[in-house]
Amino acid sequence: MSRLLRLLTLPALALAAYALKGPPDPLRPSTPEDGVGPLTRRRYWVEVEGATSTPEEVADHWRNHLPDHAPKWLAWFRGLDHAVPPVRQGDRLWIRMLLIRRGYVVVEHINPLGFRVRTLRLHPDAGTSDFRVYPGEEPGHLILQIESLLRTNSQLDRLAYIFGVHAAQRRNWELTLNSVAGYSGGRIVSRGHESLEMPQVAHSYALPELPDAPVGLEPARS
Repeated sequence: MSRLLRLLTLPALALAAYALKGPPDPLRPSTPEDGVGPLTRRRYWVEVEGATSTPEEVADHWRNHLPDHAPKWLAWFRGLDHAVPPVRQGDRLWIRMLLIRRGYVVVEHINPLGFRVRTLRLHPDAGTSDFRVYPGEEPGHLILQIESLLRTNSQLDRLAYIFGVHAAQRRNWELTLNSVAGYSGGRIVSRGHESLEMPQVAHSYALPELPDAPVGLEPARS
């Protein structure tokens, strides 16, 4: 066994042991404060021209059919509370990532042009991801964007991200955007991505109202 292979095997075995054990409260919503490492905003987008579906139709289909748009060999989504579609605010989704790692998210916010999900504790990241359709000035012109504001859930997850999970994550969202663009009926004319690490960053789209507690977190009882 080569030295490089040994170096890659040890983090993989440690990560597998952590993933199998899981956190003690796996379905509690998490925030970036629960994670480790830098707070990172990652954005992926495509520009579409000639769309035959309205922005609202695209956003609605994207939310309700996220399992169909994401490549199953990278991220296999299914409903945790009930079969999907539909996907409503407060619904939780189960994810099998790279066919081996599990994770859970809750749909925290929905509006006519997008939706936001928050990670639950049993997920390699801690934070939120925003899925959004931005209408252009001309009919049929759209920007489709996925934007995450996250920290990794643990030091082992941080190592996994550095050693290659970042590439799989990027490919997953690129293929998802390709699929949503195909549903829109238009053609992709440009695309891009960026990753920004700063002490304090925010989503490019701010929610008009934030709940007192994350969706899915039961209030304390007196």
